[in-house]
Amino acid sequence: MRKIVIVLPKLNAGGTERTAAVFANYMVNKGVDVTVLVMFKKEIFFELDPKVKLVEPENFREKYGRILSFPLLLLYLRKHIKKEKPDTVFCIGYMLLTIIMSVGIKTKVIISGRSSPDRVRFPGNRLLTWLYHFCYTLFKFRIDGIIAQTHYAKEVYERKYDCPIVVIPNFLREIKEFRHDRKNHIVNLGRTSFEKAQHFLIEAFAKLNAPDWKLVIIGDGPLLEELKNQAKALNIAEKVEFCGFQREVDSYLSQGRIFGFTSIIEGYPNALIEGMANGLAPVSFDCVAGPSDIIREGENGFLIPMGDTVQFAEKLQMLIDNPGLLDKIAANASKVKETNELQIIAERYRQFLLPSA
Repeated sequence: MRKIVIVLPKLNAGGTERTAAVFANYMVNKGVDVTVLVMFKKEIFFELDPKVKLVEPENFREKYGRILSFPLLLLYLRKHIKKEKPDTVFCIGYMLLTIIMSVGIKTKVIISGRSSPDRVRFPGNRLLTWLYHFCYTLFKFRIDGIIAQTHYAKEVYERKYDCPIVVIPNFLREIKEFRHDRKNHIVNLGRTSFEKAQHFLIEAFAKLNAPDWKLVIIGDGPLLEELKNQAKALNIAEKVEFCGFQREVDSYLSQGRIFGFTSIIEGYPNALIEGMANGLAPVSFDCVAGPSDIIREGENGFLIPMGDTVQFAEKLQMLIDNPGLLDKIAANASKVKETNELQIIAERYRQFLLPSA
């Protein structure tokens, strides 16, 4: 039986974590021996198939602190990779640690960055950033393949690495069907944090002439109160609904008509394809990277130059004022359920990770 170890920081709520859990479940049901090796002991949010082996560490960081626990984390990763003796190690988070710890172990190492390829790992600390990239250069010989989420990411990786690189987008999770009547809602799904930049969406919404429309933001995070204060300052607080974190996001998405997406940093945005799969017409910033691989301008959505809230508002207003166009864009957007279907995408992952499986 072929064996794979999937390595990531944790298995709590998040797009990367969902990818790991769903793919692990898919692989064991294809007859592959799968171990999910997490770096930190956190609450498990996603359900794993009983056949998937989950390996969790002790609470190194809580017990010894961030610095003193670091060597223990490295030894823990190496110990379990050696113990499992997998055909392939597939790492989708804190990848450098796994790359270093796999040196001298006979196994294929495939990595897949889940954020923007232009992301600065240590913003504000040039020394750590230099050291980080130096280590990648030093140990890149240990990378046997890379799964890029977008074509732009592949271009960036090809300038740095000589290994095989393939573009495979994220698969779409199972979308739950709700028979709701559509409401005049512009919906956003995402953590209320810097990179999701919902303040741009609130600013654009405030420019609209749409008295019977609401903005619905699903998500929690460090900037939630700032966003609420922004809505108050723009005198639209009664038209902006902050729903916080929700498990059943499809219930909210399926009630809306437009998906507003103002992220400024992405790898491949799960939230965007989930909104589209729920039949929402997307208006999105053309951030690096992801949306341009998903949206075909004027056909299944609209791409807006990043930070341009005037043009963003214009596209929202156009859809609001033209119900026929809105319905057409939404219908085309929902076809993402076919292009990003689990069976298709997961099989491409499997063939790259275990070619002869």
